[in-house]
Amino acid sequence: MITTAEFKSQIAKPFGIEMQKLGFKGSGFIFKKENKDFIFAIYIKGSRWGGRCSAGFAVHPKQIEKYSLGRLDLKKLPIHLYEFKMSLSKTAPGERWEYSNIQTENLQIVQKIVAAINERAVPAIQLYCNDPGLLDIFGVADLKDFHRNYTKKTGVRIATTHIRFAWAMATIFEFTNPVKARLFAEYGISQLIPGDTFFGKGDFERVLKG
Repeated sequence: MITTAEFKSQIAKPFGIEMQKLGFKGSGFIFKKENKDFIFAIYIKGSRWGGRCSAGFAVHPKQIEKYSLGRLDLKKLPIHLYEFKMSLSKTAPGERWEYSNIQTENLQIVQKIVAAINERAVPAIQLYCNDPGLLDIFGVADLKDFHRNYTKKTGVRIATTHIRFAWAMATIFEFTNPVKARLFAEYGISQLIPGDTFFGKGDFERVLKG
């Protein structure tokens, strides 16, 4: 079985070519692009033990400049700190691809990953870029059965909670749509239990004070 590093060396160039066609820049397993509101990333993640990989994409709103441990450097933002991380699947586990010792077979895996990206990631990213964008049409009512509603709207699953999403929405719309921001802040506050240490509690309170 080849290592993840060997797999990366085999597929990096063809994967990069396909990502460049979609307007992404990068190298290896990670490619990014941005517009005035969001940073987008598409990535492959190899297993630490080798033998298989997964792929996903992430979206980070530029209005969100902090996380639980402090400030974010948006120019050097690692994938795990993107606010919205999605799998290329409607199911929670996501897809896994088994790679082999044969390069031609691994290049076929790249084509399958690229097909999944075009089928699921590209349309979801476009929803964020539309006018109105996905976040503009997402309401507090969607937080009830949140993961099902998000998947229904986008075709992919998101790795976050309803409270964290409410915090993100309150933060994003605090200055551009304060009425909407307060609705999400009210919801977020209502979901916290006494003594809750959620890092965004102060942001909810600030937005509500207006």
